[in-house]
Amino acid sequence: MTTSGDEHSANTLLLASVLEKLRTRNGLTIDRLRSDRVGLAAPLMDLAATRRFARAHDVDPAAAAFELVANCVRDDLQGTQQVVADAILALHLQTDIDDRLAQSLYSSSLGRRREALLANWQRLHQALGHRPSDAPSDRALRGTTEPAVLGELANQLIRRDFSSVGFTSQVMVDPSPAFETSPAGRVIVIGGAVMDATFRIKSLPAPETSTEAYGFDLSPGGKALTQAVAAARLGLKTSLIAAVTDDRFGEEILQHLHDEGVDTSLVKRVRGRRTPFTGVLERELGDSIAVNWRNQNEVSLQPEDLAAHYDQVADCDALLMTFEMPRETMQQTLALVHRVPDSRPLVIVTPGQPYVGERITGDAFPRIDYLVAHPWELGHLVSQLQGPFDPDPVARNLLAFGVETLCLLANGGCTVYSGPAHDALSVPIIPSIYKESSASRDAFCAALAARLIDNDRRFTGEVALWAATAMSCAAADFPLSNSMPDRNRIDAVLAKSPFAFNGGSS
Repeated sequence: MTTSGDEHSANTLLLASVLEKLRTRNGLTIDRLRSDRVGLAAPLMDLAATRRFARAHDVDPAAAAFELVANCVRDDLQGTQQVVADAILALHLQTDIDDRLAQSLYSSSLGRRREALLANWQRLHQALGHRPSDAPSDRALRGTTEPAVLGELANQLIRRDFSSVGFTSQVMVDPSPAFETSPAGRVIVIGGAVMDATFRIKSLPAPETSTEAYGFDLSPGGKALTQAVAAARLGLKTSLIAAVTDDRFGEEILQHLHDEGVDTSLVKRVRGRRTPFTGVLERELGDSIAVNWRNQNEVSLQPEDLAAHYDQVADCDALLMTFEMPRETMQQTLALVHRVPDSRPLVIVTPGQPYVGERITGDAFPRIDYLVAHPWELGHLVSQLQGPFDPDPVARNLLAFGVETLCLLANGGCTVYSGPAHDALSVPIIPSIYKESSASRDAFCAALAARLIDNDRRFTGEVALWAATAMSCAAADFPLSNSMPDRNRIDAVLAKSPFAFNGGSS
């Protein structure tokens, strides 16, 4: 039986193949699409997103397909991917270059476009507001970079065509931004930045056997890194504090953060050491198991690293922390933040991975404003009575110990414990065919911070629902390489949902 994951992969491969053919000669032009007699561009023209665009803007399918691709490159691709896609498809997105360069970059010859791209690599990146990486060789551009870029573009086009989080009709995102300028908000994220080696498999192998993976990906990861990317997607001014090595993987992590708009000036550089890795076995609908190699004896944040950035930390609006640092560093950072309690930032903590064989001290709990946890993590935070594990009394104990609000995420749902009576608020979740993942929680944490900043730090049911919707968006977009939603996507999905809160405090 064909699964939705198989169908998604097949559609992406087909569309990427179409884009590879359309990059030749003049590139992707409206005239070429209109004169397509052999059906080369049919998979692109037949996208539901293309048809919706044509209806909404009263244009023919060829114009709609061109504008859909151009918008997708402009809005959904980042950094080098955007620069390369624009040049090889001749989309004419570069407006801040002289006519001579424009003639070469958008030439009717793909070879000449490639030459102009490589010869002006840094200039073209800077013109679109991206920090340039080193230019690849011509061979690497043709054989590695271009296929990867077109594959990601196909992914994003499928995303716009894909049914979204529980609805049979696609959620259309308002092309106008939700804010005329980036919303106010300064966020610092503290934790880990690693490389993820992800093997995509259909089933786990039995002991002493092996299985074939149908996909593999090597990409920057870590809870703090993903939360920082998620916060930047929401328009927040975001910095990451993490320890990153100077090997090739460390450089790739930093480039990824630059491309996503995350400030890395506070990142600790560790010389001559190896980048930490996480090995992930990921099944088709998103459930996964992972093995972490933190290399924490050589690559970690120490209390003095955070003390050196006290002024920046104390001045931000929200501080997102994970347990991807030594326990002592985490606890001293909480104490550092509360040095001036009347003007401190909000503190949102993700207790993953839990500390093994050691518990955080009792004075740490009152310094946590929002604890965003999975049920299994709670048992590592406080002692529990003998018998079957019940997260509800453990959650209430955490509030009794001083945690202000606990957001418990489980099975695609969210229960919020808050208030002096330890009230439990069940937050409705928009369903997805994919399972809630660690990345979904990262989207929740970033959206929670953004909405609390918008709402003058006041927590309401609407704030919880908006953060939960961000989690649903990330889960629904699980097959994509950059599933963190922006504000428009969250608002559009929430507008289509049957859920609403009256705006009162929880």
